Order: sequence, then C-alpha cells, then structure tokens
Amino acid sequence: MTTVCFCSCKDLAAQAIKEQLLKLYQFTETDQRFDSYPIYTLDQLSLVTIEQDSIYADNLDQHFTADLFIFASRHKSAAFKPALLTHVPGNWTDADLGGKASTLCVAPSSALKIALQIMLEERRRLKLTDWACGLEATHHGPFIANIPVLYIEIGSTEQEWQNPTAAEIIARTIMAVYQRHDETYPTVLGFGGPHYCPSFTRLCAETQYAVGHVLPKYHLDQLNESMVQQAIHQSSPPPTIAALDWKGMKSRHREQVKHIGEHLGLEIQRVRKLLHQQD
Repeated sequence: MTTVCFCSCKDLAAQAIKEQLLKLYQFTETDQRFDSYPIYTLDQLSLVTIEQDSIYADNLDQHFTADLFIFASRHKSAAFKPALLTHVPGNWTDADLGGKASTLCVAPSSALKIALQIMLEERRRLKLTDWACGLEATHHGPFIANIPVLYIEIGSTEQEWQNPTAAEIIARTIMAVYQRHDETYPTVLGFGGPHYCPSFTRLCAETQYAVGHVLPKYHLDQLNESMVQQAIHQSSPPPTIAALDWKGMKSRHREQVKHIGEHLGLEIQRVRKLLHQQD
C-alpha cells in the first residue's frame, strides 16, 4: 500500500517522530523535494516534511498519490495531559481549525484500529502506561478530498511533544499501520459520548470492530441526514453499523440517530452490546 507520512516543520512532535522514523528504519533520502525539504522513502512509504501546520495543509492529494495519508502531529489540550491519540480529520460543523465546514475526510477505519492497538502495545512495552491512549472524535483539518487520512498524535505540552519514547511509540505505530495494510475489519460509525471517546476506544481495542468517524455528543444538536450520509460515503470500508454510546446521548438524539441510521441502511447497536459480544 502506498503511504505518505507528513511531518510539519512547525510541529515539535512531528519532528521528533520524523527523527525516530529515520533512526529506527532504513529510509533512503531521495532527490525529490517538497517545500524545499528532501523526501525519504522506504519501499512504498514516503516521509514528507511540510512548511504549514498540518491542520491547514489542504489539498495535499493534488501533490501526492497514495492509498493512505498519515499525519504525525502534536496534540494540544487545556488539561495538559500526556497522551497518545489517533483520529480522522474532518468537520461536522464549522471549520474553526482548518479544513472545510461540514466536510469529512475519508476515514480509514481499519488503519485507525491498528494504530490504536499498536500504541497500546508499545505504550506498555516502553513503560509509558501513565499516559492516556485512545481515539478522538472526528475534528479539524486539513481538507483532503479523496485519500483516506489518519492523524497520530503526541499530547499535550512541549515537554511531551519532544519526549523521545513517545516519539518512538508513534514511529513504530506508523510503520505498523503501513505494514499491516491488508487487514480489514468490520466498520462502525460512532455517535455520542465525549471527545476522547472511551467507549469507542474500548470497542476498537477489545473487539473485532473498527471505528471510523465519530460524531460526539457536543455536535449532536447539529445532526442531520446529509452529514450521516457523508460519513458513510467518506469511510473505507463503508460502515454497516451505527454504534451509539447510549449513556453519552440524550434520548431525543438516540431516536434521531436511529431514524436516520435505519433510513440509510445502518444496523443500530449500543456500544455496550457490541462490547458484551466479546465476553
């Protein structure tokens, strides 16, 4: 699978991850350059440095052809909590942090699942178990029209962004996602719950299911059929199940999701039930 990993020169975490990728794996510096920086390759994986902050780096699919884009990135949060995170970019409503309003990127759900699993494994192996690790809901830019896109991040302060162990975990995660490109898992579309998605993190980590786009509870007031239809279309593979974080939603939102989901041909399931199938 042809994969491009992007690292912004303005992003301390991205540069730390790039350093670990070049240290751990046998990349070759090519004669090709982008934004004046050399492009490195390893088989069908390219490592590309970009000038812009990644959330504003729209339309990179006009410059690169690939089966998957991965953005190595920092993560910021008001809680300043050390974290290893992954998610799909896109905006359910306004484009406050890059991308286009009400526009979702293509969610590579199986790659997202693999990224989470490897982060959890490497976090344990490299003894960063005091760091949070999980999925985030779909949010922020950039706008990439047709190529599946994944963010893999280190949070949440300058100290963590430059942590070499965290950067190694993300580097190994990126390589595993690239190497395990042929794995495919049944996909669900997530609804409800908080931004950091503990229920959907468990679903990815503990079951056969992969999660693509997640519409969190703070956007449910703006829920409409058009956006759900877009989320189905902008998923690879397409989801067959609408998974509801039942306690992370108001009753009127549950009914709305059930109505829209059934109309669009999705099976409606509670996350808790999907988790209990594994017991």
